[in-house]
Amino acid sequence: MNRPGHNREQGFALIFSMLTLLLLTIIVVNSVRTTTMNEQMAGSYMDRNRAYQAAELALRQGEALLSSNSDICLTGCIVNSAGAVVAGSDSPNTLPASFTGNKEMTAANGGTSGAYMIRQLSDAHVPSGKSGCKAYSIMGQGKGIDARTAVVLQTVAFMCSI
Repeated sequence: MNRPGHNREQGFALIFSMLTLLLLTIIVVNSVRTTTMNEQMAGSYMDRNRAYQAAELALRQGEALLSSNSDICLTGCIVNSAGAVVAGSDSPNTLPASFTGNKEMTAANGGTSGAYMIRQLSDAHVPSGKSGCKAYSIMGQGKGIDARTAVVLQTVAFMCSI
């Protein structure tokens, strides 16, 4: 015995459950995509931070090299491509297009690398209160694990007699 109107309701539960499954599938796929993107962003941030730390280390090593050779660098010095400090003065304000491996170092863990470059600046860069000082530009470059990640930092160091 069929009740009137009963045949019209037979497919509603199937359609409703299919729409619910479709909605849940869309939500899950979007959640997976968002999680994957967040992981990639966190990895990129870590790689950039490693490159920044390598560049900072390169700057500190360049400063230490100048400090350890202060007797030579008070009158002007050059850091050659092997990272050795020699007396003399190259043309001021001419920085090479790339880091030539002046004291390039590679971190044992993580695969990041850094290099520094030291160039003597002209006496015009020495402030008036620091007469008798020599100004040096120290540039540090750090590279992350990904070849596209690079950070360049620069500082100016003054070598003055005490």
